[in-house]
Amino acid sequence: SLCLVPVTLLLSNCSQAVVDVMIDLRHKTTSPEALEVHGSFTWLGQTQYKLQLKGQEVYSLQLKACFVHTGVYNLGTPRVFAKLADQVTLFETSQQNSMPALIIINNI
Repeated sequence: SLCLVPVTLLLSNCSQAVVDVMIDLRHKTTSPEALEVHGSFTWLGQTQYKLQLKGQEVYSLQLKACFVHTGVYNLGTPRVFAKLADQVTLFETSQQNSMPALIIINNI
């Protein structure tokens, strides 16, 4: 059996500038410490998102996580990249090591 959990990723542009954002859900934590504590799960659906946030805009991205075993999981695995919209360079700012967002699955 499977456990599907809806997850909301809240993106906030705190600047006045227009920002291009890329979200990558394919990243998995591979450090030994993380593997001992957190199990593996799968994001369902699209694995990459590209969007544009206007100045001061807040955007809610609706995701779904799928679990096949009980345990403690870290949902803080998405990588978020951002750059000013009028720049042609690659994504410059990234939030790759976000704080853990733990979920406990007790019963499947």
